[in-house]
Amino acid sequence: MIVVRPWVQRTLDMGVQALVEEFRGLAKWTPEGMTTEAFNANKDKNRYQDVPCQDKGRIVLKFPGISCDYIHANYLGTAHNPKKFICAQGPLENTQHSFWAMALQEKVECIIMLCNCIEMCKIKCHQYWPLENGQKLTFGEAAHQITVTNIGQKKMSPDEQCINVTSLKVDWPEGSKTIQHLQWENWPDRGVPQTNLTAINLLSATRGNQNPILVHCSAGIGRTGTIVAIAYVQDKMMAGEDCMAMNELLKELRSHRPWSIQNEFVGIFSGTCLYPYFQQYLYLHRVLLAYFLERHKESYEELLAGENGAKYKKWVDDYALVTATKA
Repeated sequence: MIVVRPWVQRTLDMGVQALVEEFRGLAKWTPEGMTTEAFNANKDKNRYQDVPCQDKGRIVLKFPGISCDYIHANYLGTAHNPKKFICAQGPLENTQHSFWAMALQEKVECIIMLCNCIEMCKIKCHQYWPLENGQKLTFGEAAHQITVTNIGQKKMSPDEQCINVTSLKVDWPEGSKTIQHLQWENWPDRGVPQTNLTAINLLSATRGNQNPILVHCSAGIGRTGTIVAIAYVQDKMMAGEDCMAMNELLKELRSHRPWSIQNEFVGIFSGTCLYPYFQQYLYLHRVLLAYFLERHKESYEELLAGENGAKYKKWVDDYALVTATKA
């Protein structure tokens, strides 16, 4: 892919600190004219009152048995599929029925969960799916009841033990279907994962899905936005489209899901390393660099010739320093 080379060169030339500054310049950017009327009118259905769901592109529920059309979720597409993803907050106890109704209404066949139900001793998501094989959970009144049954679970692959895949049989009065639930269990609450290609492998496992992929973490903006951004860049590059202006790409994502690629916490992450909002943005770049320069090294090895080899080493070392992860 011709567009990969200038993207890699830009990333190496900028270095970690310049990327941090680039993201800081957009840290509070939101779409012009954004409205949040449905969000404001349904406070009991919002996990975080300071993480808005904009009206534009929100999922409007029209499923039988659902009395309120609101759920904290928006479409977020890739360059060539405007409804590739649905980005949502982690279900609350009182939004589980709406969550499953949304999955059925939008013909979802795959759910990606990027958090644990409890992290740092805090509830981040309600247990909305059955954990044990054969276990069932039911939602809604009898006439419109949705029943979710665990029909089997496994690890995604021998190399990806952190991804738990559960097959869920979903029954409702009008039909029955199977939905795959993929949970990334070790993406840390306050930080980014270790540098490997789990994100790429997770997206690859869902690539055959023609219907929207439902993605959530706790707030539905940080980890969720990062995964979707990786898919977005891959999609553009595969189509031969320029991805040099990553700040503009971030604006595109946030025009659909405000605050995407924004961590939930700002403060001190360990004794020596600041935990600021830019870590997810750096992680996006780190994963793609690893994908191109390590997994596909034979295709792009010339990019590490000369001074670029030293630039890449410095980039990786600086990334490890500011994210407190292993290089």
